Amino acid sequence: METASFDGGPVQCTGGVTLTPSKALDDIGQTDLIIVPGFMFNILPVLHTLQPYSDWLKTKAEQGANVASICTGAFVVAEAGLLDGRLATTHWMFLRQFQRRYPQVIIKDDYTVTDDQGFYCSGGASSAIDLLIYLIRCFGSPELASECSRKLLVDTSRRTQTPYVQYNFKRNHEDQEILQVQEWLEQNYHQDIVFDDVAVLFNFGVRNFIRRFKNATGDTPNQYLQNLRIERAKFLLETTKNNFDQITYQIGYEDSNSFRRLFKTRVGIGPADYRKKFQF
Repeated sequence: METASFDGGPVQCTGGVTLTPSKALDDIGQTDLIIVPGFMFNILPVLHTLQPYSDWLKTKAEQGANVASICTGAFVVAEAGLLDGRLATTHWMFLRQFQRRYPQVIIKDDYTVTDDQGFYCSGGASSAIDLLIYLIRCFGSPELASECSRKLLVDTSRRTQTPYVQYNFKRNHEDQEILQVQEWLEQNYHQDIVFDDVAVLFNFGVRNFIRRFKNATGDTPNQYLQNLRIERAKFLLETTKNNFDQITYQIGYEDSNSFRRLFKTRVGIGPADYRKKFQF
């Protein structure tokens, strides 16, 4: 295995660590597998500077190399057009941006690892371990992958990103009146809310209110309220000992069974499993 940078020079990482690669990209002849690392949270501003890497990846893929990406490294691979029509994933925080930029890619937003004919992607940083174990299975053997997972204490069962996703409530829009509604909902989500009444409270016509709210936030008012309640329920599961019936009442629902089903559908696991996974 060899490490490489574009010109063979050292690479300054986000945390201040300097990596010294073994060679430049042009010094690499034939290779079976290329692993593209993640770029933390600065990938979009610097993506245009990484075009030479995308061009090089495209050339190597045409020569038969397999390509794997970790986290936001998928942007570099997709920029080369190598993921068009293929399954892919990336960190959940960047999935919407990824979908908008690369609409031809078949994004699997709940997967931690995807594999499509020699092109592999993984989600966040911890998903890199899942990817590496998977690559050991593909390029080594199932027995070797199993031995590595046991000795490294890695769970090889299929994982999903869904329980880790934190909903992004869009507030960076220019509709100040809708922003006031959002702030009101964040304070009153636990009440019995009728959106016809909310429209009147903020001097909107009902249809105009629903249209403007969705244009500004990307969600209908009901979807937005539902997401608020789910995020609050997750927080209470993580930070309190309250049972789920109590939490259901605290966030504005009366039927804990129906909310439990909704929670599992949206979060990917049930409330008890969520608490077990995330409560400290």
